[in-house]
Amino acid sequence: RGGSDTTAVALAHALGADSCELYTDVTGVFTTDPRIVSNARKMEKISFDELLEMTANGCPKPAMRSVEFARTHGVDLHVRSAFSWETGTIVTKEDHTMEQAIVSAVVHDADEAKVTIGGVADRPGIAALMFRALADSNINVDLIVQNTSDHGVTDISFTVPHSELDAAI
Repeated sequence: RGGSDTTAVALAHALGADSCELYTDVTGVFTTDPRIVSNARKMEKISFDELLEMTANGCPKPAMRSVEFARTHGVDLHVRSAFSWETGTIVTKEDHTMEQAIVSAVVHDADEAKVTIGGVADRPGIAALMFRALADSNINVDLIVQNTSDHGVTDISFTVPHSELDAAI
């Protein structure tokens, strides 16, 4: 998936272009999935790093590899619709207006499951033992959050693919 996006960026770089237009079925990059959230906003500008974070966590377009290639080779992107003349989203090295935002976007991955383990002893090495057991079972842990300790115990949450949930528990 995303071969045409990556090819377009590679050609733009090879030709010495400053930017590459990626045409897709959406009018740009949105703050969240507009099919799920009706008031999602199209972003005028976003940094490569922010978009890479979004694509790694479920944002389907543009393809992650094309964004990585564009960032590596300094080719700005313009993500826009192939079906309208509407201005899309500019993806560039750094977007100063987005640096001031606390949250720039929200992505959703329906294939991830969240596991929370409460009352974990807050001692060095305990979390490492838990995650070593998961790694030894070839369970892919994506995101880990550990709350601050309260009276020597803490909660640890993590996400795994739904297909690995039973094995993780």
